[in-house]
Amino acid sequence: MYTSINPQLKSKFFVSPAEIRRAIYVHFIPDQIHLFLHKKGLGLSACVQRDKDGHPNCIERCSSTYPLTYPPASCSIYTLRLRSSWGSHWRCEESVKTDGNITAEALLLACKRMCIDVVEMMADIAVFQINDLDMLRILVLHSSVLKPGRSSTFASTFLSCVLPSLKELHISLRLSLSIYGALENAGNSTGSESSSMDHSISAWTGLRPAIERLGNLRRLRIWLDHGEPCSWSMVNERAVLSPLAPLSNNPNLDISIDLPKLHPKWENPDRHFTEDSPPLTLTIHRRYRQRYHGVESSDGSIDAKHDPDFPILYEVADLYYMTMEIVEEMERASWQRGEDPIKEFLDDSIVCSLPTI
Repeated sequence: MYTSINPQLKSKFFVSPAEIRRAIYVHFIPDQIHLFLHKKGLGLSACVQRDKDGHPNCIERCSSTYPLTYPPASCSIYTLRLRSSWGSHWRCEESVKTDGNITAEALLLACKRMCIDVVEMMADIAVFQINDLDMLRILVLHSSVLKPGRSSTFASTFLSCVLPSLKELHISLRLSLSIYGALENAGNSTGSESSSMDHSISAWTGLRPAIERLGNLRRLRIWLDHGEPCSWSMVNERAVLSPLAPLSNNPNLDISIDLPKLHPKWENPDRHFTEDSPPLTLTIHRRYRQRYHGVESSDGSIDAKHDPDFPILYEVADLYYMTMEIVEEMERASWQRGEDPIKEFLDDSIVCSLPTI
């Protein structure tokens, strides 16, 4: 298959059984690997996300030096984490900027034979994570050339080995509203968009055919959000996600899409996948969106702002020993009546607390 690769038959390591080599490699390969671009080309980093890193109250993003002042409105580390384009993988983004490479990368640089061995095993046992459109565009471009062979760059060699065998791919994108707007109008493009916006559009619109070319892919997870404090409901979900619907025709591919919950005041069956509108043929999971945001002030400073999406009564569940289902139902009914759910809840609480005469 790789006729141009020296088989390294003089090496005792490579004449040993493949099972032994794989047993050694597995100790150096993380369960999840982020792919990202930097000035030197393609980078690989282990996923270090923790269970509560995506908690809507953003508690884990607080620096350990601010344990008693949550939320620390002026803590630069905290506000930068709130603005991370990697979303709930903000810890992984920090790791990339500090530690960077995974241990296995040393094996990739040893020789081409070992590189191919390790990369093919990565594709077989690891989950690959993509967190920005630039990296997604590179994947889309390389998916059309899946034949391994001579290559002038590490990125090309790596992806030509990984993609044909890739089993699981996670895509987490926290994009600007302007990009979502461009994706919504991609079919009506006038050609006047900037080159960077064109690249963003092509990365997303090329995703479906790219996935269809990955014949061994068995699981695809897509996580989406935008980077503004306003509601997720400002995004036209149908325009963005409907092009992916044909992927449901592949019975061997398990696909799920993770989206923030819709706000009852802004949800629209023409723009969103609501309970009463035609569903997407792909599985959608709804989550609570982060409730604190890093907002840039006029003087350039970044402060934390509490600007929650639905349900705004999220904290009520713990304070009043209510289930989130009841809180959501109560708030949804309030919005549908055109009322302010906070005012209604406070008024009801006052009435309920009055003594019976």
